[in-house]
Formats: sequence, C-alpha cells, structure tokens
Amino acid sequence: MNPMLRRILQALCAVAAAALLSACGGASSTVDAFKPTRVIAFGDGFSYVDANGYGLSTVRTPETDNTVAGRIAARVGIVVKPNRSNPLPATGGFSYAAVEARAATGTDSVDSQITTFLTDVGGVVAKQDLIIITVGNWDIYDAVMTGASVDTATTNLVTSIGRLVAAGAEHVVVMPAINMARTPWALSGLTTPSLTNFKSLADIQKLSITTASLPSLTSFNFLLLQKLNAAYRQDKKPVYLLDRSGDFNGFAGKFDTDGATRIVNVSGMALTADTGLYQPVCPTPTLIVGCTIADLNGSTNYLSYVFADNINLTPLANRYLADRIVALLLNYGWLP
Repeated sequence: MNPMLRRILQALCAVAAAALLSACGGASSTVDAFKPTRVIAFGDGFSYVDANGYGLSTVRTPETDNTVAGRIAARVGIVVKPNRSNPLPATGGFSYAAVEARAATGTDSVDSQITTFLTDVGGVVAKQDLIIITVGNWDIYDAVMTGASVDTATTNLVTSIGRLVAAGAEHVVVMPAINMARTPWALSGLTTPSLTNFKSLADIQKLSITTASLPSLTSFNFLLLQKLNAAYRQDKKPVYLLDRSGDFNGFAGKFDTDGATRIVNVSGMALTADTGLYQPVCPTPTLIVGCTIADLNGSTNYLSYVFADNINLTPLANRYLADRIVALLLNYGWLP
C-alpha cells in the first residue's frame, strides 16, 4: 500500500477510535452526573449573546436557547449572558464570546477571552463550572483568505485550554469548526473567486475537517484532535472534544465531487435547489452578523433554513448541533 495512503487511513482510524471513546463516555455514569452551577462560554458566533442571552450572530429571536452555548446551558436552567463582573458570581451563565473570534489572534480571541475570565475568577476555576468553547470557523477563514496557519491556531488553542485546566477546570467542552466548504461564503466564492482566494471547495474542506472522501491530516479539526489527545485522554476528564462537523454535513448537504455548485441537501431542511447555492435567510448575508426578525420582512424561512448569513447558522441549526452535544454529555455524565 502507498505509504501516504496508509498514513491517512491510520489517521482516520484514530479519529474514529477517539470519537467512539468519547461517545461511549468511558466509565462515566449518569447516576452521579455532574450538574454545573455555572456555565462559561468562550468563542465565536455560536456562543455570542446580548444582555438578555439572545444570540447575536444568527436570526435574533427573543430566545435564550438560540445559540449553541445557550441551548446547552438551558439543559440545567441557566441563561448565558455577557455579564462579566469581577469577581464573577458563583452561579449563572456568562459568555465571553465575540462575533468573529479566532483561537489566539485579535483582541477578542478565545485566548484573550480566557485571560479576562481568569482575571474575573481570581485565577481559580470552580469545580462546578461547565466551560463551552466554540471556535475554528474564523481561523479557517483566515487560512483561506490570508494563508494563516491552522496548525499554529490549534497549538495556541490547546495552550489556552491548558490555562483553564491549570486553573482547576474539570469540565471543558470544545466544539471545533463546521465544514466551511459547505457555507454560502465558500459557495459564493465559486462564482466570485476573490471571496475565497481562488480556493476550491475541496481545498476549504481540507482546511476544516477530514473525511474518508477528502482525507486531510492538516485540517483544523484533525490537528486539534491530535493535540488534545496528546495532552488529555479524550475519553477522560477534563477536556472533551465534540466535533459536530459530521452532523453539520448531514443537514447542510453535500457538493458535487467535480466542484460544481449543485448542492444536494440530505436532511429535509430547506435550501435553494434552483440556484444550487445555499440561501441565507438574512437580507444582507455578506455582513456576517445575522439579522433581526424585522429585517426578514415577514419571512419565516429561518424556521426551516440552515444559514442565517454567509457563515452563521439559524437558531434551528444551532439547536440541532447543541442537542447532539447535549445527548453526548448526558451519556458521558457531564450533564444531569
């Protein structure tokens, strides 16, 4: 067998094994399930909320469970809000997330969010804290647009997570990137190449995730898995990587292997079959900030569509991903 093909197959087997260990939850039991008294969210639009706890990087419905972090927190009756006080209250939900956060670059990076949090808690993470980190989409965006390194981004992210663990964190849940090749941003780049720096869909997917059909040992998600496996056993505390890109692929559809723009939706959720491009529901999706219900002029497409704008998801899709995470956390004993 070709040595490179053997290496790729071995890597994919390692991913599958790690996912199986995570899904099985080791020796954990829901009999003595962990119940957090505080939920802390870091990351990007999947966890970005306003003062009421309503998601901002989506269709802004007046609901506190329309983000990934908000939906997970709702399981234990906690509302995640950007209430960053020092010292941080001992109970409640607190989001440090920003609209386009990267792992370690920029003033609103996950690393800088963690720095602020550790200051707010005096450098000590409580044992009853559930920490949710959603990050990767914008690191992949940078890799496509500017050639930034996802290897460096994942190394920095593992270092940042290590700061939390060193401070006492025992329950850190990490949701990495979705498959950025299946976003309207990537698909629009096929007709407007400057949007994706002349990268193909296959190129963008290989920066995002690894699959049997398009194996990549240098994707953001695969590199992060490797490095977390080296730092922590993925079937043991304190860090639990939950890559939901497979679930995302299931409802976001698939693109033709020849790189054409025709999209096949495999979930029953509404996409634009006529044009072959994903249809965001927000009227100005290129702003990548979501939109309000008023902006939709009476349209209720957000109740069945996948994308709010060119990258961020609708409340429906956010909840779907979050519910998949909740199911695994219940099995793992990290939620009651």
